[in-house]
Amino acid sequence: MQAQLQNMKSKIIIAVLFCMNGILCRSQDTTAIPAAPADKAIVYFARTSFLFMAISFSYFDSATLIGTSFGKNYIRYECLPGNHIFWALSENRDFVEAELEAGRIYFIEVIPQLGAFARVKLQPINPADEKSSKRVADLIIKKEAKTFTPEKLAAETETLQHRIERGLERYRKIKEKGKEISKLEKTWYYK
Repeated sequence: MQAQLQNMKSKIIIAVLFCMNGILCRSQDTTAIPAAPADKAIVYFARTSFLFMAISFSYFDSATLIGTSFGKNYIRYECLPGNHIFWALSENRDFVEAELEAGRIYFIEVIPQLGAFARVKLQPINPADEKSSKRVADLIIKKEAKTFTPEKLAAETETLQHRIERGLERYRKIKEKGKEISKLEKTWYYK
């Protein structure tokens, strides 16, 4: 009987803590995502799923490493407007061609998929897809962005150099074959 009471007390305490955590999370400032600088574009790479959370994905703008992360999180990438080739690396490579405007914010959802370990799919978000837009925006509002020092990015870039070259070669071959590559349209910005 004593053990059952102790077990019940433990469950009540855990339930209260979960409730308090939910209240605290909802009480955070959820007004908006910070605006993009007038002369730059912002791209959020948001991994909204816990699926394969222990597997890391690396993100690139052509040959430039943006960052590497795992789990449910996001990377905020500030870049010049214009044309970009974004891609992610896991056991596969997935590409997005983007045309970005200055002063705009764009979302790319990172979707883990089943493979030998985990594959990656980059899904540009059209703001007309309100469900996906909300899922990504909620993550951005609730969590801090993953950040990387220039030294960390330089060291990882050196480690990944051969895979970067192979990734860009893969992109060229896909283009040569006329295969479809996902597009992030310049009008698909977050409002």
